[in-house]
Amino acid sequence: MALLDDILEKKRVLDDARPLPMTVVRDLADRFERGLTGACLMVEGADLSPEDVRMVLDRGTVLRSRPAEPQRLVLNHRAALELMARLSFQGGGVVTERTIAAFHGVLYQGIDTNAGRYREGALKDDAGASPDPAKVRVSMSALSGWLRRTEPGPEAAFEAHHRLMSVRPFFQGNAATALLLCNLILNRAGFPPVVVTEEDRDMYAAMVERAWSLGDKTPFRDLMMRLLDRSLNLCLRSTARAVRDFEHADEDEHGHDGDHDEGYVIRP
Repeated sequence: MALLDDILEKKRVLDDARPLPMTVVRDLADRFERGLTGACLMVEGADLSPEDVRMVLDRGTVLRSRPAEPQRLVLNHRAALELMARLSFQGGGVVTERTIAAFHGVLYQGIDTNAGRYREGALKDDAGASPDPAKVRVSMSALSGWLRRTEPGPEAAFEAHHRLMSVRPFFQGNAATALLLCNLILNRAGFPPVVVTEEDRDMYAAMVERAWSLGDKTPFRDLMMRLLDRSLNLCLRSTARAVRDFEHADEDEHGHDGDHDEGYVIRP
């Protein structure tokens, strides 16, 4: 539990720094959008370079010289993140299976005719460990009930990801939807999102499969805790840098060093 304790302490430090400077908020929003979009493409096996992802996000439209489907997924993922942002600040709202279906529907709009709909057949390349189609609705109803009863936080977020991946209710997009669900729960608890990078890819896939196939969730939980810790470190570094820049600008304006408040500078 040592890492979780560190995470909670870092969140406390970040909370004490709120409201964050708008320059920090915009910078972090851009970084996380690119990182989360790249993670979505990666876990779903979509082939688009980071440079192309950045270009599609900057232009907000599909490039003619690149494959259309992964670009649509990029733009749809932006819309899914916007939905996540609205739901994160929805007073009194609860996360249910309708939330999950909404994420999938936005993510695969114009890509998959089954967007937002549960599968009615077997998964491709499936080892048979996921529920058969007849049990998907029952399993999702059970997940929905659990989500209603659960307080948001890291443990709940990672467990929700695991439970959704154990069901895999859609023909495609299950991992991307599970990450959206996970990050929504983290956001509602005041945490930054977790980002799966190219370096994390194999470990993430292996730990997700180990959790649902063998029932050993500890390695998956530990990995996700490390990813959350990394996101918190990014937030704290960005905030500390903005504070230093502000203090230096203030010193230049007044022509003296001023008092240096060690407690005011946020350190990762």
